Amino acid sequence: MTFWLLKMFVVALILTFIIELTVAFFLGIRCHKVFLLILLVNIFTNPPAVLLYWLGSLYFPKITDLGLQLGIEFAVIIIEALIYHCFSTKKKWNLTHPILLSIELNICSWSIGLFLL
Repeated sequence: MTFWLLKMFVVALILTFIIELTVAFFLGIRCHKVFLLILLVNIFTNPPAVLLYWLGSLYFPKITDLGLQLGIEFAVIIIEALIYHCFSTKKKWNLTHPILLSIELNICSWSIGLFLL
C-alpha cells in the first residue's frame, strides 16, 4: 500500500511538471526563474491536492469524482495564482498575468491528466 501511494504521488507530480512546463513554454515563457517557480509551486500544491482527492474519494463517496476534482482544482488555481501574483510584482521575475497563467496551466494539466488516466 505504501509503495502504491508513493507511486501515485510521484507519477502525478512528474506528469504535472511535464505538462505545465510544456504549456508554459508554448505560452511564451522563457525565463528559467519562472520555470523553477512553476516547479516549486507544484511541489507545494500537487501532493496535497492528490492526497485530498484520494482521501475525499475514500471518505466522501457520495461526492462525484468530477465534483471533487473541480473543487480541489479551483482551490489549487487560487493558491497558485496568489503565489504567482506575489512574484509578478517584482520586475526581475518577468511574470505577467499570474491569474491567467495559473488557470491555463492547471486546466491543461487537469484535462490532459484526465485523458491519460
